Amino acid sequence: MRSRAKLALIAALIVPSLLAVACSEKSSPTNPAPTQINVTGRWGTDITVQGISTRMTWTLTQTGTAVTGPVLVGLSNGVILLNGFLTGTMAGPSLTYTITVGPGGVPNQPACTGQLGGTMTVTISTVSTMVGPMSLLTSNCSLQLPSATMTLTKQ
Repeated sequence: MRSRAKLALIAALIVPSLLAVACSEKSSPTNPAPTQINVTGRWGTDITVQGISTRMTWTLTQTGTAVTGPVLVGLSNGVILLNGFLTGTMAGPSLTYTITVGPGGVPNQPACTGQLGGTMTVTISTVSTMVGPMSLLTSNCSLQLPSATMTLTKQ
């Protein structure tokens, strides 16, 4: 009988201690980190510049949240109308960007310079798209790109 009494006493002392330790342990569920959208690759859309149908192509490289790459606007015969460089930042599904056109970036207007910009919403799926505005920020050019909402498709 004594050994049963000792076991009962030990159990009475140990079980509440174990329960107290188990109940005091607070664990929070771990949420996986959200997957960063990566826009590396070639993106394109058709736009109209001064009544002429052209193709705008962004060839982007993403490192972390920083996005960079050349931007070309050209005719179907290969003639380049605009050569610029995009810098941007990804934040979730949004790409905030600026396209800088330096001297010589518009071949038929070598002194033309300016910037375009906006924020695109990126959707990565079977057909990946970027949708958003492109607005003229600054320019000294007579060739003006339209300020409009555009949809670029990953090629």
